[in-house]
Amino acid sequence: MPTKSQQPAGGPGSGATAARPAVPAGQNIPRRWLGLMVVCLGVMMAFVNVTGTISALTRIQDDLHISAATLVWLTSAYSLAVVSLVMSAGTLSDLIGRRLTFILGSVVFTLGSLMAFVADSPGTLIAAQAVMGLGGAAVLPSSLTIVTTTFTDPHERTTAISAWAACSGLGLAAGPLIAGVLLEHFSWHSVYLTNLLIGAAAAALAPFFVHESKHPSRRLDLAGVVLGTVTLASATYAIIQGGASGYTEPRIVVAYVVFALSGALLVRVELRHHDPMLDLRLFRNASFSAVMGVAAAAMFGFVGVALLTVLSMQRVQHLSTLGVGVRMLVLFGTFVAVSAVAPRLVRRFGFTVVLTSGLVAMGAGALALLAVGPFDGYEAVWPGLLVTGVGGGLLVAPSSAAAVSSVPPLQAGMAASAINMARQLGNVLGPSVLGTIVTTHFPDNLHERLTGAGVPAADARRIAEGAAHGSSGSGLPASLVHTVADAVPRAFTDAVHRGLLVAGVVVLLVAIPSALFVRHRLPAASAPVPTPGQDTASGGPSGSESGAGAAGGPTAGAR
Repeated sequence: MPTKSQQPAGGPGSGATAARPAVPAGQNIPRRWLGLMVVCLGVMMAFVNVTGTISALTRIQDDLHISAATLVWLTSAYSLAVVSLVMSAGTLSDLIGRRLTFILGSVVFTLGSLMAFVADSPGTLIAAQAVMGLGGAAVLPSSLTIVTTTFTDPHERTTAISAWAACSGLGLAAGPLIAGVLLEHFSWHSVYLTNLLIGAAAAALAPFFVHESKHPSRRLDLAGVVLGTVTLASATYAIIQGGASGYTEPRIVVAYVVFALSGALLVRVELRHHDPMLDLRLFRNASFSAVMGVAAAAMFGFVGVALLTVLSMQRVQHLSTLGVGVRMLVLFGTFVAVSAVAPRLVRRFGFTVVLTSGLVAMGAGALALLAVGPFDGYEAVWPGLLVTGVGGGLLVAPSSAAAVSSVPPLQAGMAASAINMARQLGNVLGPSVLGTIVTTHFPDNLHERLTGAGVPAADARRIAEGAAHGSSGSGLPASLVHTVADAVPRAFTDAVHRGLLVAGVVVLLVAIPSALFVRHRLPAASAPVPTPGQDTASGGPSGSESGAGAAGGPTAGAR
């Protein structure tokens, strides 16, 4: 019978299995690096869709004659599905196997991409985005848990998690570039061929190179799954739709009521369940809770700044889709490059310094962009994007490593789902909140500038409303053409600056709990890294939490 020091840390869902003897890193998982490449394909796929769709929005709107209220759901339907289902998908992967869940998610994503490719109406395209979101919700937590259970050596695991995180940046960077090239020659439908091909490749290669693993004692928490999905879906819907139609509308108020009731029930059920979908007691750990906040703030700032910059380049500087994609490489490329070196920085300086520095850098980058005027060139833009990219690179991989390594080994899958949920929530909040700030303040800013230039109030209001709905301003009297041409970019830039200010302040505020509560270094592990078991139907190593957080986690060996 194992001693206390040989058992995994307790808590619901941890299981009371005996620890196996320690083994050399990577034993029984000979093709783990090839498996990592396959997993990274899935991660790239999930993020290529985000920026690829944003890049094609103008063409889609013109072709399908989509209203502004409907347009917001072309990207938000994907985010709504991911946020709502990512925790449930994490539980599913623990039950049926991480590789199987990854494959199913890739297949579903591919089918959603095919739906989008053949879509000929807004409803079909929005439904396709929701299907892709279902696939993305399965791919993201399962892929991170696959990485943490495949790489048992702490140093290898650190590198692997960094590669996993960097692929999100690669996907974000590749989306507008690929979309820009395709839109130069083909219709917007072609943008979704990229997702289709990547998803099909990931699903086809995973059975050969990705090892299977399951939680050895996990049980289905049906009430938690249902309540968790309702809680997240209602909150996300209220955030997205409220930004488009107003937060005081009856249906938005109803959504928040549903969120409050289902959230309260979720807390009650999860605290009483013997094997909960999400062990809420993990949040008693101040470091774990702070890391969740860091993950959400990182995506809030990174995606929010990226979106505002893209909008500014498109609507103020009138750059092509490809031109925007090339210029945004300084943000995404820096993110990828810094993600590659972030593990070494964590080993040297610890989580607290790296995560707090990342938040400060991202906040500083957002605030630096406030100095960019409406008629400034790219030389005024790229320094702020560079600093923001540095901040993002210091945050995504280390926060993922900190989350999965700060929980008992058998709860690594749960932590992977939680960190992805936090990140995707930030991914929703960034564009929704900051985008709403821009769209609501732009007409008022424009009206104010026009009236200040001597335009009658009625004409100014009409012009401002038309500009807010994408009117080109054709048909204006000759006497107003120059005034409007000067006022529109200035008013839009003012609105973007307000959004950037909010992004910078929010990120900098989160740096405070990061500095105070994130654990500097992980404690020495009390148990050896267990040997991956042979309990899956495929006969391959199960990696039943084999070291996801054992041996001190990704920064072990750096103490």
